[in-house]
Amino acid sequence: MIANGQILQDIHEPIGTTNNLIAGIDSIRFSAAGDEMQIVFTDGLTVNHGLASIDSVTFSALAENPLAHSCGADSVHNAELTYGSVVDEEGNFYKTIVIGTQEWMAENLKAGFYSNGDIIENVPDSAQWEGLTSGGWCHYLNDPQYECPYGKIYNWYAAVDPRNVCPLGWHVPSDGDWDVLVDYIGGYAFAGIKMRSEGSLYWVGYTGIVNTNETGFSGLPAGDRGMDGPFEDLTTHCAWWSTTANGSTNAWHRYTNWMFTELDRLNSRKWHALSIRCVRD
Repeated sequence: MIANGQILQDIHEPIGTTNNLIAGIDSIRFSAAGDEMQIVFTDGLTVNHGLASIDSVTFSALAENPLAHSCGADSVHNAELTYGSVVDEEGNFYKTIVIGTQEWMAENLKAGFYSNGDIIENVPDSAQWEGLTSGGWCHYLNDPQYECPYGKIYNWYAAVDPRNVCPLGWHVPSDGDWDVLVDYIGGYAFAGIKMRSEGSLYWVGYTGIVNTNETGFSGLPAGDRGMDGPFEDLTTHCAWWSTTANGSTNAWHRYTNWMFTELDRLNSRKWHALSIRCVRD
């Protein structure tokens, strides 16, 4: 195996493609009797995939790049900071960053399963999406190419499902968790530029406001899915759920875009599709 590479598991929907650092893998086992591929990680975690659902398994050597997203996208993270890591129960690998008293994922969630192994429903149809009152996810434009580096986008019902969309030991942040982060980095007025990845590679609408990413949070403009199911705002906007409801139909989230320095506290319909960042318990 290649010490600085990845194993890429190209798996049919609803799973998509999952990426794992080879250094974190102890062994890969194939069972003809069980018709399964089992990945055994060095921490003892095992993940099973039915062979019929796997399109291909590819080993890829990648140079170590502190600016790279775990899927290989360049210029996402802050090379001056030290990142940790976490692997979810599906085998997706994420960089993490300590900010004050909290540890956050430094990448958007990609999970297609809750932490107990139950599938989160992939819902491409717009009419069905707007009617959901249970957890669902989709890719931007229903196109899996956007998963790297933007992750999946989810409705609020997935964010608060008790089966936990985050890895074990992690959770979707509450309104209060977001406030702790923002207070630590100096308030909402300039939090956006401190939390967004630098430069104009992903921020296509870049206007000259300088993103510093000094926190290492490495926010990317993943867009969203709004009223009546359209997709919008890729390359210009970030929006991340909190678990805190605002009445029966809406919930709070955090939002930033390329035109302003701040991070805003806004609310959206619970069936909107936004990104998720997890924070350690």
